[in-house]
Amino acid sequence: ACGAELVFGQAGAARDFVYFYIGAFAGGSIVLNGRLYSGLKGNAGALGSMPVPGPDGKPTQLIDVASIAMLEKALSAKGIDGSYLWTSPQDWGDIGPELDEWIASASRALAYAIVAASSVIDFEAAVIDGWMPLDVRRRLVEAIRQAISDIDAEGLKLPFVREGTVGIHARALGGASLPLSERFLVRPNTTGGA
Repeated sequence: ACGAELVFGQAGAARDFVYFYIGAFAGGSIVLNGRLYSGLKGNAGALGSMPVPGPDGKPTQLIDVASIAMLEKALSAKGIDGSYLWTSPQDWGDIGPELDEWIASASRALAYAIVAASSVIDFEAAVIDGWMPLDVRRRLVEAIRQAISDIDAEGLKLPFVREGTVGIHARALGGASLPLSERFLVRPNTTGGA
């Protein structure tokens, strides 16, 4: 998904950003110097595994709070069939308080993940995209911005939190673009030589 934002998206001038894709499971990746960065063992940017405070305040992983599967679980607990979350990502209709509660808890967890990531790397942006209607993504991003302002981030320059531009098809496009971008896109000169 991050590869799709990098290749097809509107990342603008941002060359260093942390990217979160919220689908069945929350995850993401990082872009450094205009390229996907996977790290020495290929696990850099495993953002779904990032420790965050859960709704009860105890540590958990981002995947256990911000995933759409958690919204579906909350709907099921109220006797509501949430299968339309997977079949109608452009329009979820009026879900009600369960959506509001999911956005509140997901945004808090994502805010902590963004602040934690920013304590390691100076990202220009934090990009949020996912398998959700545009209005839900917009609400989530606004809630993340608010939640970040509630976190003590003294000493950090936090990235601008913005919406992704590829949307629901980012995973498929990103997977398809990786071999092409590795083969045909020009790599930046990071060694300092000619």
